[in-house]
Amino acid sequence: MSSETSLKLVHNADRDRFEMWDGETFMGLVGYERDGDVCILLHTVIEERFGQQGIARLLVSLVLTRMRLDGVKIRPVCS
Repeated sequence: MSSETSLKLVHNADRDRFEMWDGETFMGLVGYERDGDVCILLHTVIEERFGQQGIARLLVSLVLTRMRLDGVKIRPVCS
């Protein structure tokens, strides 16, 4: 990650995932599926070049915060 970042969390509902972007650079995603009113968090994938930098933790934290603020019930199954 550069010293100047423009990180954004994007909910890509068409692909059932939340994505993290730094400007035009895709960094990773959290995939999910719906079971009624519950959102099941399935997996987190980070682009290899962003590994070991805490990006996965940041991404999951942002997704959980967003869901909490939106009042979404979750069931995490991602290890």
